[in-house]
Amino acid sequence: MKTILITSGTKGGTGKTTIATNMAVVLAYELRNKAQYPVVLVDLGLDSGTATMLLLGDIREQMPYTLADYFAGKVPDPLSTLYVKTWQVGDELFKLVFTASLSPYPSQIRIDRYLLRGLINAINAISPLYVIIDTPALGLSYDTLATLFEVTTNVILIAIPDHSSLRAVGNVVNLMKDMEISNRLIKPILNMLNIKYPVDALSGYPWAKLLKDITGIEPHIIPYDELFPIVRQALEIESLKLSFYESPALDSIFKYVDYLIDTVPPG
Repeated sequence: MKTILITSGTKGGTGKTTIATNMAVVLAYELRNKAQYPVVLVDLGLDSGTATMLLLGDIREQMPYTLADYFAGKVPDPLSTLYVKTWQVGDELFKLVFTASLSPYPSQIRIDRYLLRGLINAINAISPLYVIIDTPALGLSYDTLATLFEVTTNVILIAIPDHSSLRAVGNVVNLMKDMEISNRLIKPILNMLNIKYPVDALSGYPWAKLLKDITGIEPHIIPYDELFPIVRQALEIESLKLSFYESPALDSIFKYVDYLIDTVPPG
């Protein structure tokens, strides 16, 4: 299986979870005939559990165990934190496995490297093709990132047209260089770019160039799309609600998924 880490470093509000959740759903659909459970989404956002809320649709729904319970040592078997969401499209079904991650006390929970390895090993037992790991933003330390890199085959960096976002991504790139794992980087994503204002007013350079200078890779652009916030407010997943004909952002996510499958073949 391929383990894809999606992170924006310590910068929140980049749309990282939106991208991770929609990418996991699209991958699960496109690979529905390739494995029983083609994709597992690991929601490490213990500070918000946004992906969990989107997938469950109702935050009041009771979950016997969550990933927070596992990292807190309350659940010895990490498979107990996995849930399956099934959708029907026409006559076909497709499934996404995900970790439930809501926690009332996220600041008290530490992502232990041995427990993380135990989680990934348990996930490997159900033979997914991809594991998508959505990292937290609040409280994300470089020690936690280094721990996540230990179980990661590839890394997708998410940035927005904002200097603090670029700095956060640059710090991740520097950490990967220090660990000599820069080769795990694949095409970064410049999210929520207003195509009317592609240039940074301070430097005079296009935002895409600034991100490329940091990562060394030409970024993939996901344009700002006003339909996305509307769908999120309804606790819906964009790729299940919108058409890529009406949503340029969703169309761009589909194109990135195709790039991912070609660049990091499933297996």
